[in-house]
Amino acid sequence: MQFDTITRDEALQQLFAQWNPSPKRQTVAVNDAVGYICYEDIFSENIQPVFRASQMDGIAIKSKDFASGVPDTSQFKEGRDYVRADTGDDFSDDFDAVIRIENVTINEDGSITLKDVTSVAAGDNVEKCGGSLNHDDLLLPKGWRIRPVDIATLVRGGISDVPVVCPPRICFIPTGNELVPAGTKPQRGQVVDCNSALAKHVLADMGAEVTCLPIVKDSLNELESALDNALAIADIVLINGGSSKGKDDYNTRLLRMRGNLLNHGVAAAPGRPMAIAIIDGKPVINVPGPMVACCYVFDWCLRPVIAHALGTRMQQHPIVRAKLTRDIGGREGMQFWNRVDLRVVKESDDAAGAVGAFSGNLDNADNFTSNNAGNCTGKSHVLSGNEVKFLAEPVSLHREGGFYRIGVSSGQIISNPSGETLLAGSDVDVELLCDIAYLPRLP
Repeated sequence: MQFDTITRDEALQQLFAQWNPSPKRQTVAVNDAVGYICYEDIFSENIQPVFRASQMDGIAIKSKDFASGVPDTSQFKEGRDYVRADTGDDFSDDFDAVIRIENVTINEDGSITLKDVTSVAAGDNVEKCGGSLNHDDLLLPKGWRIRPVDIATLVRGGISDVPVVCPPRICFIPTGNELVPAGTKPQRGQVVDCNSALAKHVLADMGAEVTCLPIVKDSLNELESALDNALAIADIVLINGGSSKGKDDYNTRLLRMRGNLLNHGVAAAPGRPMAIAIIDGKPVINVPGPMVACCYVFDWCLRPVIAHALGTRMQQHPIVRAKLTRDIGGREGMQFWNRVDLRVVKESDDAAGAVGAFSGNLDNADNFTSNNAGNCTGKSHVLSGNEVKFLAEPVSLHREGGFYRIGVSSGQIISNPSGETLLAGSDVDVELLCDIAYLPRLP
């Protein structure tokens, strides 16, 4: 059996050509809306300020009293000639301007003394009705991924129920005679099912609603029954394991029997024997069993698939420029996924500037308003400069502790299918997989 040699992008293009779901609308309470995608433009239903408000802490006065210049204020009385008006306060219609409190001394007898005040006009330091928020102001655009800070914007605009895109329902089926549930102490020949936990959290973070079924043994009848159950409740089905050339690798055969098998294999590793099919109008993806391969397929395949289902662009990893500490080999015609540990070379004014720039790039990378899913090779902004500020230490599966390090490594490099070796000391683009604040810093 030979695996297909199509690229990652070609595999996705084949799928999207036959599967183009229309996003569905649902409504969620505003306090539950974080992480959802706006189904439509959301507009304000409130006005702020409702009438008017002071733009600063100060006193509200009558501008007519200052028509001929600054008056004698030694006889001013609170309530008659002025009132306190702090930031955001409305005040009596008898008053129409505000003087900042730093320019005012309120004396014990209630009179005031002004300093550095030469003139006052109606409306000075007063925000007009609707000055900061008006009816039908755009709060969030269609396709926006809602962040915690956006909840305050929606609440201020009077939104209690938010129209959002229904998350795609993904059903994850772990398979294999060797698997035992999480929490089980593995015995000889057993492997703990960690991929269900990976799917539950990683795919939910991408915007999906995830259901993980119990472990299914390597039996064609049991696998087909599990597939039928998953198809009944899910928009997308993932079958984990049984995708390669082993004698009990039934799952790709099942996909071929039940539907339109689009590919079995991609020119990418780890996870080369993955397969994609359409069954009952739904994508069914056979994800390889090893955790590292599963993680990689989630990253390059499920991110754009979920974005396609949501009708938005996929979230992308921000990129930093780093210097390799060891060679990374390549193979012609294959894209390899290489995890690395990133370290900040040194703290400097330039490095601090890069960190500041990165904070902005995170927001830009995480939110899009286009209805196109994009492709799996898209990149967000690159942090770069004349001086490389990061070191990238490749993580190998074959070194002691390598399997563990794959899970917690902070960056990844996708090698070029040209087969060229990335040499130690060369500058490379690294996709960042954690907050930059957590990267270790070299002295």
